Amino acid sequence: MGNEIALDDITQLEPGQIMAESVRQWRSDCQSGQFKIGASTMRGKKIDMELIGAQISEGEYFGYPRQKWLAVLFVDPDGVLSSILFKTESLDQFEELRRAYRLKGETLLGKTIRAEMNGRTSKANGKGYFAVEFEVVAEGKYAEAIAQFRQIHYDPNFIRLIEAKKKEDEKEAD
Repeated sequence: MGNEIALDDITQLEPGQIMAESVRQWRSDCQSGQFKIGASTMRGKKIDMELIGAQISEGEYFGYPRQKWLAVLFVDPDGVLSSILFKTESLDQFEELRRAYRLKGETLLGKTIRAEMNGRTSKANGKGYFAVEFEVVAEGKYAEAIAQFRQIHYDPNFIRLIEAKKKEDEKEAD
């Protein structure tokens, strides 16, 4: 039994309202230096995000070996509930921004955070790649809607990561 998709609901969002009926999947393609929606819709080297939640976990995603990943649940510039995963340097950059604001006694909630691809050169092989750097650029325009969403819908288990299938013996151990 499925859930019907309301194709006739074309109600335009009011200013400050978020579309939270499904989660838009963003990706950071650090080879091309572009952010994408899904697998192929390129959206440029910057995205502005208003955070709902974030968590660090370990896993083997997208064919990468087991490592730490940062999952971010946010509202994107279109006002859509969205998620994205970061790893390695990008994860470290986000954590440093969070730490800097915590030391000032401030939260990242209610602010617009810009994620931007910045070029790097690998010390190991000299090849170029991109890492994401973060900065707070403004007060958030969805702060009230996000606060309401967090109060009603959000808990730390809300963030779903795309996981590799578990082996049968691991399923039984759960």
